Amino acid sequence: MSVGSPRRLFLFAAVFGAAAVLAAAGAASADASPEDDARATAVAFVDALVRDDADRVCSLFSPDALRRLGGPERCRASLSETDDDADYGALETLLRGHTAARLSATKRNGRYVTKKFGPRLLARDMEQLDPELTVKLGRSAAAAKGQLVTTVVLDTRSTGRRLVLYAESDDGSIFRLSVTSGGQPSFEEVGVGIPETSPPPSEPPKTTFSAAIDSVTVDTTGTAFARGTFVITEDDETYRYGVMLVLVPLNGAYFVDDIFYSTLRSEP
Repeated sequence: MSVGSPRRLFLFAAVFGAAAVLAAAGAASADASPEDDARATAVAFVDALVRDDADRVCSLFSPDALRRLGGPERCRASLSETDDDADYGALETLLRGHTAARLSATKRNGRYVTKKFGPRLLARDMEQLDPELTVKLGRSAAAAKGQLVTTVVLDTRSTGRRLVLYAESDDGSIFRLSVTSGGQPSFEEVGVGIPETSPPPSEPPKTTFSAAIDSVTVDTTGTAFARGTFVITEDDETYRYGVMLVLVPLNGAYFVDDIFYSTLRSEP
């Protein structure tokens, strides 16, 4: 799996050496506007994603973003081919589950469950919000054993402000997502279940990825917002995702400080 893989790309966006960073970004032109400088960095960033250039991608992050990603080495490792790619299916399922639960919670002032809206109703609502997701109930990581990678287990001990989900990867690793309302989700490998025994498909789907920056705006603080589009094609199916890069100025250059993407995909 590469940088351009949809699964790795969106997980990397969700989960997030100064001299080397500055050298990679390059100096801003004295005649260029802040919008032009920010656009140049944003275009270089998405181009590096398309070309699977993990070093270049990580060099264009702000120091604070790199810190949140665990440092330059952790950043590069998260974008490089590894033997743990089977785990990304489970992590993607957890992210989809979190997105669906968060959307459901907006109907209850940000609360995942209430006295009248318990875990069973939340699970049903999550499946309605994401029909490709199967949600089951459980009280520990053991409930995820033997489940398909597209199944997420909602811990029935989740509260109004704290959500806990489990999912099992094809290699049997069980992961837990825990998050508080309005916070960033954390992931942890918490157990070993039952590895998938079915043989892999003889020919994996052919996937292509492209990206473009559509517009750039800069606010009064100098922070730039670059809006763009990721286009993913798997065999004969093509989807577009809206994305936004947040860029901050540092020593005369712009760096990517955060990434947001829409979970609502649409056919072109």
